[in-house]
Amino acid sequence: MTTEQARYLTQAEEELVAYLRQAAEAIAPTARPIAEGWTYTSQFDLLLREGRFFLPATLPNEVERLHPGFCFTNAAQLANDHPELQLTYAEGFGTALIDVTQALHTPHGWAVTSEGLALDPTWPHEGGSAYLGLPFADPSMWPHPLFGRSLLQEPPFLHDVLRSGLPDGLLADLGRPICV
Repeated sequence: MTTEQARYLTQAEEELVAYLRQAAEAIAPTARPIAEGWTYTSQFDLLLREGRFFLPATLPNEVERLHPGFCFTNAAQLANDHPELQLTYAEGFGTALIDVTQALHTPHGWAVTSEGLALDPTWPHEGGSAYLGLPFADPSMWPHPLFGRSLLQEPPFLHDVLRSGLPDGLLADLGRPICV
């Protein structure tokens, strides 16, 4: 990937970064002393510093769309059920168009190909989507297919990462870093 390609962001990616920056800046000033000495001040700060972009891609014909509302388990299930695709579970924030003038930025999970493409078994593949998150290399960290939850939304995992940083080897080297 060239430097020029790494610096280019789609409109949806720019809007997602702007949303995360606004959320990171909105952390109450009274909460900052609690986080002194922590590696990251919030999940938003973590994603802005460590997150990777993934280009949306159409699901392969042999892959079925899964149930809305279960994006984290859907993404892990996709990766587990299709080893031939060599997918990695990723989560962070996604952007989906609500209509032509409005987008939704929300915590989300998806699977990633070895080329850094986002395969989303939950949302339809449409223009205007963006994915910024962390690809988890270790399948034992992925959500359980029946009752799994987001890693970046709930303690104790989130608190440990915010306090101590990302453990070595946790993330796969996939996607594009934020270079803006």
